[in-house]
Formats: sequence, structure tokens, C-alpha cells
Amino acid sequence: MKPNKPFIYFVLILAMVFWSFSYIWTQNVFKYLNPLSTVFIRLVIASVFFVSLSLALRKFQRIARKDILKFLLLAFFEPLIYYLGESFGLKLVSPTVAAILISTIPLFVPFSMYFLAKEPVRTGTFFGIFIAFVGVLMVVLNRDLSFAASPLGIMFLMIAVASVMGYSFILQTLGKKYNAYTIISVQNIIGIFYFLPLVLLFDMDVLKTVHINTELVVNITALAVFASALAFFLFTIGTQHIGVTKASIFTYLVPIFTATISFFLGKETFTPLKVGGILVVILGLSLSQLNIKKYFSGKR
Repeated sequence: MKPNKPFIYFVLILAMVFWSFSYIWTQNVFKYLNPLSTVFIRLVIASVFFVSLSLALRKFQRIARKDILKFLLLAFFEPLIYYLGESFGLKLVSPTVAAILISTIPLFVPFSMYFLAKEPVRTGTFFGIFIAFVGVLMVVLNRDLSFAASPLGIMFLMIAVASVMGYSFILQTLGKKYNAYTIISVQNIIGIFYFLPLVLLFDMDVLKTVHINTELVVNITALAVFASALAFFLFTIGTQHIGVTKASIFTYLVPIFTATISFFLGKETFTPLKVGGILVVILGLSLSQLNIKKYFSGKR
């Protein structure tokens, strides 16, 4: 039975919640590990968890030989390039600033999908993208439109954003043939082998001397299970039902949730401008799901 749209929207929002927490969890892990070792351990735990789940539920599909290159490219863009950019960026900027930069993904994905996959950009999607982005800026910027951020950190995060364009195109293709269990399991396993040489070359000394404690174990396990496994699984389900373009627009919720989490942790303050921004983001998300031309023509 095909799931209804409210359920798909719930699935995507839950994925955004997990990714929002990931910025906090990552910075907690960085107290003990470097970005490379953090991502590597995160992928190992995520792979064990998700492959076990897929096999237990008998959801793992056999990969056709002709699709191996596509999976290699999928994992190259994400987790390899994406996690490198995001992790090194988070070393240099705050979780909220990182979230706003990552949230620019929906600005680029619809147009990359149009040129790569000929996926049409609807009027509602275009206006929704613009309005939601304005709302995000209202949340994360000061009244003087300034925020402090490292240029190098911004560069790393924009590399992560760029990687999603290639990832989205390949995901759209593989999503027509393989289920989310198979896609996430395979991309994480390949990701481990991409990161292993980097860890052996640059991070072995850190791994040998790391002090294992409750904070490290809890945060890196949460990163692996919720951000690397479940969030990507839920996002993949969303893309299979409403398309990459519409699903990616939900990433505008990430800086909203991140700012809210930071607020409750005492690291962020809310102002009327930020509250207004949250409402504008919700409006933008709503508009992005509408076909405005069809609505005004009366063909609902």
C-alpha cells in the first residue's frame, strides 16, 4: 500500500530532526576525535546497525553488476565528500551557522535535477524555495545581517552542499530500482572503505590515544544510528515518493531545529524575528508542495 503524503512529510521531518541533532552530537564527539576518525567510526556503527536490520527484515536486495559504478559514485558524493566537508566545516563554525549553510541545498538541487534529469521545477517549488530561505535567514542572522563565521569553515560546508547535487541525481536513479534499506546499507559500507585509508594515514595516533567515556560513546552512537542510518533511510523513502526536489526543501527545517535545540541547551536565544522566521519557513515549505498554476486554474 502506497503511504499517504502526511506520512511522507512526517518521515521527512523526522529525518530533519535527526540531522539537526547531529550538529550538536558532532561537536561533542570532536572533544575527543578528529573529523576523519569521527566519520569512520560513525559509518562502521551505522553499517553494522543497518545491514543487520536489513537482513533481519529480509529487505536487502542483490546489486546488479551494471549498478556497481552508480553505488560507488553515490558513496563518493555521500558519505565521502559530504562528510569531509561537513565535519571539517563544523570544526570551524557553530552548529547554527553550519545548519544555515547546509540548508542552502534546496536552492541548487531543483536546478541541478532539471539539467541532469529533466525534472521540472514547478512554480510553487520555486516560490517555496525563496520564501523558506528568507525565513531561515530571519532565524540565524542578527538584525545587522551579520554573523561570525570562518571563511575556511564556510568553504568546507559549501563543498558538502555541492556534493549533494551529484548524490541527489544518482539517488533518484537508484531509488527507482532499489529500496531504501539496500541503498543506505551499500553506501555506508562503501563509505567505510573510502575513509579507511585516510584514517590509517592521518588519524591512527588519535585513535590509539583516545579516552573512551560515556559522552563519547553516547554521542557517536547517536550520530551513527540516527544521523547516518535512520535519517538517510527516511530521506530516501521521501525522495522515492515525492521526488528529490520536493524532499530536499525539507532541509530548510534543519537550522530551525538546530537553533531550537541550541536554545534549550542554553547556547541560543530566541527573538521575535527568529520566531517569525520559523513561521515563514513553514509557509515556504507549504508553498513548495503546491502546483500554483494548477491551483489557480481550479484543477486541484
